[in-house]
Amino acid sequence: MPASTHRFAFTMDGRAVDGPADMNVTYVGRINRKLAEADARRRFEEWLSMPSALSRRWASNQVVVR
Repeated sequence: MPASTHRFAFTMDGRAVDGPADMNVTYVGRINRKLAEADARRRFEEWLSMPSALSRRWASNQVVVR
């Protein structure tokens, strides 16, 4: 499987978007898109449950290297 980049972005209400978003996850490396999408959704749910708006701000752009 060749190395690739997959990007997923979510708004606060959980919608996946292609443009500006509240939370972004970027995957770099050898990863299946379907698995990356499921992991991005899980990361979004964890991000959404963070108690502090400040902690959500600092964790709003995540990069996963595999």
